[in-house]
Amino acid sequence: MQDSGVTRSKSDLRARLLDARAHNRQTSAPGEESASEAFRRLLAEHIVRSTPSGATVCAYLPTAGEPPIEPALEEVHASERRILVPVTRPGRLLEWAAWTPAVDVVESRFGIREPVGERYGPEAFVRADLRLIPALAIDLSGFRLGYGGGFYDAALAAVSSGPRPTSNVGVCFADELLEAGSVPTEPHDARLDLVCTERGFTRIGNWP
Repeated sequence: MQDSGVTRSKSDLRARLLDARAHNRQTSAPGEESASEAFRRLLAEHIVRSTPSGATVCAYLPTAGEPPIEPALEEVHASERRILVPVTRPGRLLEWAAWTPAVDVVESRFGIREPVGERYGPEAFVRADLRLIPALAIDLSGFRLGYGGGFYDAALAAVSSGPRPTSNVGVCFADELLEAGSVPTEPHDARLDLVCTERGFTRIGNWP
């Protein structure tokens, strides 16, 4: 059973963060690395270093206002990693489809670009060698605030427990990486291992 107070707190924080994204487009000063270039460099280097050729990476196609990670995905694809991105289904279910820079995509009712072609079940997320997780905010306890649909809550819950490899990488802007305890939590909320912003990586707690 959900705690109505926590749900309201999440909704309030979510509204503030969405408003901030709408009004504060990420720009770079002259001579400064753009957010797009920073995410490309950081994520591509990390994924290529952390996974073997032929590895499966579950990622996502960013919507307007989200961290611009598509150039990173293009580089990762060129490095012979297989990229899967989500396809939304009823019941807070995520299926997965292969993505390449040339694949045709259609827009879902949630405004998410989804590749056409073969679908893979939720187990593809569990079996992936590395996962990129979108977030509106992540706090230094590793808790993530999403968009309220519950899709990633269900997907992360299915990832087997035990020793935590750095395989769940949250992605947000630097000003959305918050102090520990800033994200309201419920018992089902999963923690992330690592966070990538345009300023670099932050490892959560003492996890390996």
